[in-house]
Amino acid sequence: MISYARDMWQLATEGSAQGIWFWGAIYAFALAGYSLLYQLRTRAWPWVEGELLTVEVEKFGQPDTVLSEQDFQSRALYRYEVSGQRYAGSRVSPWVVLASRNARVVLEKQLAGIQRTGEGRARVFYNPAKPGKSFLIVAGPAGLLVTACIATLPGVLFYLEFHS
Repeated sequence: MISYARDMWQLATEGSAQGIWFWGAIYAFALAGYSLLYQLRTRAWPWVEGELLTVEVEKFGQPDTVLSEQDFQSRALYRYEVSGQRYAGSRVSPWVVLASRNARVVLEKQLAGIQRTGEGRARVFYNPAKPGKSFLIVAGPAGLLVTACIATLPGVLFYLEFHS
């Protein structure tokens, strides 16, 4: 196993597609695998009703003179209380999504996933070990599936391309 990884490293440093694919697949698996575990953990977090102060899609970064190249992000500000302690949160989801002006609908769809409980109120999911860490949306089955695919698909494609 170690000799195979060493061989793939040598191929990658030489610019070989096989070595680059291998290490890209390892990187995707590690990063998306960690993300998948984190998303699964947040699904078990408890929730409280919180007060929504701001929920919007806003420009991200410097304003761009070409409108279609301007990036956007979802933004929120909310307050909630856990065991008598008040907190303020701004994280919408474990998924940090940036979208172009033309793809803003993705962000609007994300914000539609906030579980509203009444006028200006919503569920706030918080980490029971660190109640100051919270999200308005936790990963659903579709998000978990996308993350699992991102983790495994490069490795599957590598295997099909170089070992079948």
